[in-house]
Amino acid sequence: MAGKNKLQIAGGAWLRQGDSMHGELYGRIRKGIITGEMPAGFRLPSTRVLSDQLGIARSTVSLAYEHLLSEGYVESRHGSGHYVADFVTDAFERLAVTKRPSDALQVSAGHIEDDFSFVPHSFRSAIRPVPFRANYPALDRARMQAWITLYSRGIRQAARSAIHPGYFGEADAAGDPLLRRAIAEHISLSRGVRCSAEQVIVTAGSQHAMDLLMRVIGQPGRKAWIEDPCFPGALAVLRGAHLIPVPVPVDAEGIDVAHGTRTAPNACLAIVCPSKQYPLGYAMSLQRRLALIAWARQNKSWIIEDDYDSEYRFLGKPIPSLQGLDGGVHVIYIGTFSKVLFPGLRIGFIVAPPALVDPLIAVRSLAGRHGNPLDQQVLARFIVEGHLGRHIRKMRKLYRIRMESLLYAGRRWLSGAVELDPAEAGLQTLGRLSPEFNDQVVSQAAAQQGIEVADLSRYRIAVKLPPSLVFGFGGFDEREIDTGARALAKVLEALRGEAPGKGRTHPGNRS
Repeated sequence: MAGKNKLQIAGGAWLRQGDSMHGELYGRIRKGIITGEMPAGFRLPSTRVLSDQLGIARSTVSLAYEHLLSEGYVESRHGSGHYVADFVTDAFERLAVTKRPSDALQVSAGHIEDDFSFVPHSFRSAIRPVPFRANYPALDRARMQAWITLYSRGIRQAARSAIHPGYFGEADAAGDPLLRRAIAEHISLSRGVRCSAEQVIVTAGSQHAMDLLMRVIGQPGRKAWIEDPCFPGALAVLRGAHLIPVPVPVDAEGIDVAHGTRTAPNACLAIVCPSKQYPLGYAMSLQRRLALIAWARQNKSWIIEDDYDSEYRFLGKPIPSLQGLDGGVHVIYIGTFSKVLFPGLRIGFIVAPPALVDPLIAVRSLAGRHGNPLDQQVLARFIVEGHLGRHIRKMRKLYRIRMESLLYAGRRWLSGAVELDPAEAGLQTLGRLSPEFNDQVVSQAAAQQGIEVADLSRYRIAVKLPPSLVFGFGGFDEREIDTGARALAKVLEALRGEAPGKGRTHPGNRS
């Protein structure tokens, strides 16, 4: 019988009133079949009887039965009605028996999991940004209104026609032509990159760019230089491509080319961050740049230049790219808009030497076919209409203020325990711990208090480094920075057993 707002069917299940009532009915009957409540050969009530029983339209019952018929759960017998298909119950019983994997399958799955254990867990899921997460931009101050306006304009333009190929159709694997031209012009002016639009290949971020490059220029079993310490994603991409990473130490002048030449002179490639080494923050000297290019030319090797946040240089103009110095012969330039704009955009790019363009486009077409046309066209217009340039100038000033706020908070709350380096560019800097501390222990203890300071140990491969922490400041305002520094001071105090530094007063500074 029908209730006030609910209707009962066989087995005590309840059917909710609503626009998708036939879907509800389908789901209830399907569940009864899967669980065995309605065994093979069970005859379902006729559409008239069930509609009368439930107080619903007969057409609703007919739609539910048609759905079950189309998926094979029931069969229709002419002149007799609808019956649960003979094979269904047995099939689900067998599935339940084999639901638990055998020992052999568990062992196999274990080997597969071990094969990818080198991929950082921090890459696999979203992490809530808390002070002092590195490489996180200031989303609260991004030019989101301009972006939203351009996005809305694109949607309205698309709505004027039934199908707008520019937004909803297929796109070139290399990327939107307007965006490729915009990127080429932007990096030529801002970074001294020497390229044409045809050399630009749009990717889903810099990590995706490195993975694509490994498929084209990576040679399994060959050696590859990697800075030590380094960005974990770069190390992971080498291991994923079955290359042999050769850690090359980094000092104040950048990667030690002489050490790399002695250790692995015939390496097939090198991954470097010449404008701002991650995580140490050093810029590669001109002497080292020339030596690195000379090694690549002599050895016929490739250099991958990861230029992840050099737009935000606080002193002087951004350092010209390594690619511009080489002319794009052996240097492959990769960049991303995830740090410049916002991480969710997932648009990066490769500037490839002409010989690599077609192979990279072919590989890009296999790895996702093409990117999102609407996002790419919005980004292109964001660049062309001048919004990106204004955004960078605005954010450069903001990040310098936030960096100085971090230095002040460090002197105020962490003096004697952490010595923070002034950053010349980017969104993060290094804090050198007092020798009595273990940076891994500090990082773990801080995480328990809701503070994210990455220990330098996690970035090293073979080199020995003094205990240090990586402090991100880009995504946090003055209050958050001060609160985070104060919380970290308490962590250090608990670890050391005494205060790491008393708070110091400053005219105009709030306690």
